[in-house]
Amino acid sequence: MSASASLTRRGFGLGVVAAGLAIGFRLDAPARAAGEVTPMLLANPKLDTWVRVTPDGRVSVTTGRVELGQGVLTAMRQIAAHELDIDPAALEVLSADTAASPNEGFTAGSMSVRYGGEALGMACADLRATLLRVAAEAWGSEPGRLTVEGGVIHGADGRRMTYGDAASRVSLVRPVDTGARRKDPTKAGPIGASLPRTDLPAKVFGQQVFIHDLRPEGMLFGAVARPPGYAARLISFDEAAARAMPGVVEVVRDGSFLGVLARREEQAREAASRIAEAATWENGPPLFGGAGVFDYMKGVPAEEKVLHRTAGEAQGAVRLHRAEYRRGFQAHASIGASCALAQWEGGKLTVWSHCQGPFPLRTDLARALRVEEGSIRVIHAQGSGCYGHNGADDVALDAALLARAAGGRPVRVQWTHEEEMAWEPWSSAMIVRMEAGIGGDGTPTSWSHDVRSFSHNTRPGQPGAGGCNLRSAWYLENPVAPPVSTDAPLPAGAAARNAVPIYAGIPNQRISSHFLPEAPIRTSALRTLGGYFNALCGDLFIEELAALAGKDPVSYRLANLTDPRLAEVLHRAVRLSGWTPEAVRLAPALEPVMTGTGLGLSRYKNTDCYVAVVARVEVDTRSGEVRPLALWAAVDAGRVVNPDGLRNQVEGGMVQSTSWTLMEEGHWNAHRIVSDNYADYPILEFPGLPRIESAIVDRPDQPPLGAGEGSQAPTGAAIANAVLAATGRRVPEIPLTPERVRAALLA
Repeated sequence: MSASASLTRRGFGLGVVAAGLAIGFRLDAPARAAGEVTPMLLANPKLDTWVRVTPDGRVSVTTGRVELGQGVLTAMRQIAAHELDIDPAALEVLSADTAASPNEGFTAGSMSVRYGGEALGMACADLRATLLRVAAEAWGSEPGRLTVEGGVIHGADGRRMTYGDAASRVSLVRPVDTGARRKDPTKAGPIGASLPRTDLPAKVFGQQVFIHDLRPEGMLFGAVARPPGYAARLISFDEAAARAMPGVVEVVRDGSFLGVLARREEQAREAASRIAEAATWENGPPLFGGAGVFDYMKGVPAEEKVLHRTAGEAQGAVRLHRAEYRRGFQAHASIGASCALAQWEGGKLTVWSHCQGPFPLRTDLARALRVEEGSIRVIHAQGSGCYGHNGADDVALDAALLARAAGGRPVRVQWTHEEEMAWEPWSSAMIVRMEAGIGGDGTPTSWSHDVRSFSHNTRPGQPGAGGCNLRSAWYLENPVAPPVSTDAPLPAGAAARNAVPIYAGIPNQRISSHFLPEAPIRTSALRTLGGYFNALCGDLFIEELAALAGKDPVSYRLANLTDPRLAEVLHRAVRLSGWTPEAVRLAPALEPVMTGTGLGLSRYKNTDCYVAVVARVEVDTRSGEVRPLALWAAVDAGRVVNPDGLRNQVEGGMVQSTSWTLMEEGHWNAHRIVSDNYADYPILEFPGLPRIESAIVDRPDQPPLGAGEGSQAPTGAAIANAVLAATGRRVPEIPLTPERVRAALLA
């Protein structure tokens, strides 16, 4: 029995079913017009790619989305069950597998329910309508006179037909009928109910859910001997000494890629560490040319673009207000490090990975290994959630390279936490410069936002990009270099995501970018990409304008808003907090401990969910420490599939953003990131959690909006604005460390 077959039966594969059609599509598609087909159905048009019915009536649905701990498979189950009139528990929901599922690219960008859920819902609506027509024709009736309950079709005269019986009379191997009528989401059913997460029981009771738990028969453990820096190249090493180390089965060298296979995990790690230390390496030039990161970013050539411009009549400005905000590199900092399993059999490779995009990973694996994509199968297995591009894809290539020397045995590679922090892609440092004209009554007469940043998306499988975005491919004897970094256009954007202000009432807007395509430290997607910092800066700036105008921050925002849904979440969050807004006093006399309340408001990507957050913080002016006391949020995500799931996403994002805003920042030496542990890269711990409360503005008559990344920016802005409200001082750099807060207080 092969390891592949064994693992599949243990729940980490989808079995042997027909592969879905995969063609290119954009993942940053704008909102759909009425009647427009969701891009996921354009990419995967076949009905049986999404939903299947067995002769005994069992229904299975397949999604290209993957479970990252965000509850997406529960939401997909609810959508399908609602359309099919089936008990959600009776559905089998299968996740991403390049041999079986629709190609939906990455599970990222808050697009799962908005695009993947809409595609699955349409496919299930088509199936239900098709099976009702089959029964109607068999009984000489009309489909509108039939009902469905629990996957059984009922006629007015008492006749019954199961879905399995109806499906056996018609072919489902055809394109989805995108004209099929969806069920009314406002009617009682699975949509809108807080269905318990279907993935949690197995995790709670310690079942083998995570890729880290896999132990197939005959498995070997692999580890990579890491160079001392990102630009280092291997000159020589003692291969005989390496092979003589305890437990070592094989030593693999391909250019500067150096790794070992061993019988036990600790043996592989110890051998890899000792080999790396004893090897001779040639180091490259110092990172950032030995300069500070912000000086470096301002000094190197950039691609300059004007991304958005508006004109409008306004009174003449009596003054200009300018500000520069900065944010350092930030990490995913996953509690569990990345892991992968790989096996070569008969010239074909199977990889189990907790990546966010099995199909794009397959593309770059094929490029790195110089084989056909069709010879590789990537199966998603759950792992430590990261909400971004961490080391999951890279460790998959490490496992595949080492598995080529394993003689058909499966190979497991799990990075250490130090490897994860040092070698995963980081979120780019950013500089935002803002300028506004202010009229005599304090009204903004112009608005300028310029963002300077490295890439926020160097994920694998970039369409038409060529090259390979898997790190070990760059170290091979015959390397596959990374593609040239590019920046995604608005409205979704990447580096400039959410740079266009939500305050549409402000005239004469100019949004520009200075994109830096070459980064000494590898950067890629962290939750929200550039959206967190851009929207945060916009809200810090509007707060400063309100303070300069002597107006309270709520009324000042409302005067410049034109979207009633933004106004609604703002009002809801303020009411929830019980806060009575007042104008911020700039530079008041400092007391030892000062308390302030601040507001953050955002529409994610300018196209998705609306979120307002109110924060109350305490600032110790002697030490500069900021202590978050409470957070209140209101969210409008359109039609809500699972209220509990939405609330978890919103509140989880608030926790993550609190950590980003107050604590998280990477540091480096001349050759690599050195913030590779939680002492050097602290994250928020349970004792530091503020009280959190959230409210949902449900709109069942509206399409669902992406919400997984909507609360981070307004949370960060609310905390920073609360510091301004407490002390009257602006802290221009994130995170708001005690040293930076203290410096701002003394300035």
